[in-house]
Amino acid sequence: MTHGIRRILCCVGLRGDCDLVLDKAVGLALATGAELHVLHAVKSLSNDVVNTLKVNIRDRDVLGGLMQQRLDQAEEELDQRIATFWARHPELREAYGDRQVTRSVLEGYPASVIAHFAKRTGSDMIVLAANKRGFTATYAGKVTKGVIKRARVPVVVVPTRGE
Repeated sequence: MTHGIRRILCCVGLRGDCDLVLDKAVGLALATGAELHVLHAVKSLSNDVVNTLKVNIRDRDVLGGLMQQRLDQAEEELDQRIATFWARHPELREAYGDRQVTRSVLEGYPASVIAHFAKRTGSDMIVLAANKRGFTATYAGKVTKGVIKRARVPVVVVPTRGE
C-alpha cells in the first residue's frame, strides 16, 4: 500500500537532529512502502570567501580540490551518520530489509537545493528538522521555512527533542 507516496526525501543537517529526522523518514518509508533518499545540502561559501580564496590560492586545481574536499567530507560524515543510525536502530534496519537508502550531498542555498532536488527527483514528501534555534525562535528555522515556501509536496517538520 503506497498511499500515493512513492519517494520520500529526507533532508538532514550533520548535527544532533540527524537521528530524529532519519527515524521519522524511515518510519514513513516503512508505512508507505516508499523509496527513501537522504540529502544533505552544504551551504555555499559567500562570494567574499570565494574571492579571498581565489586571490590567495592562484592554482585553480588546488582551489578546485579544496572546494571538492568540503563536499567529500560532508559525504563521509553523512555516510557515517546513516551507518550510526542503523547501528542504533537494528529493529528498523531489519524492518527496512534489503531496500536501499540512496543519498546525495549538494552545494548551494539549502532551501533552494532541497526544493529543486525534490522536484527533479519526483519526491512525494520532504522530511526535515525544525532547526529551531533559541528560545525566541518560531516553530522552524530559516531553511525549514524556505523549504515549506518553495516545496510543491507535503513537508514533514520534525521537532527537536523537548519541543
